[in-house]
Amino acid sequence: MKASKNFKLIVILGLLSAIGPFSIDMYLPGFPAMAADLHTDVATISLSLSSFFIGISFGQMLYGPLLDRFGRKRPLYIGLTAYLLASIGCAMATSADQLIWLRLLQALGSCSGMVASRAMVRDLFPVRENG
Repeated sequence: MKASKNFKLIVILGLLSAIGPFSIDMYLPGFPAMAADLHTDVATISLSLSSFFIGISFGQMLYGPLLDRFGRKRPLYIGLTAYLLASIGCAMATSADQLIWLRLLQALGSCSGMVASRAMVRDLFPVRENG
């Protein structure tokens, strides 16, 4: 398979693998505003980052076997749906505790894209491709 023929696929897989890191980096500058909005301190809001890392760690162990057992699409769609719903929940959170738990769920969902994209690359592209 040539990269020019699969440009669209490569872009999609790249975006799927970037969901987790994007979800970490994009909300860090908002910690002070979130703390003020949720009537807490920045240290409590930073626990949502810790819960995200815990979720992303366990999610990678979870999705590997699920992708092998049920194929690539179904776990990916379920994970992306969970990620989307948890993201909406995070935006609507009314307490720091809700945010922390929703970030954990968001991380579990985001792992589907990270793990599935890596598995699909291994499925579709040979280890050594002369080009």
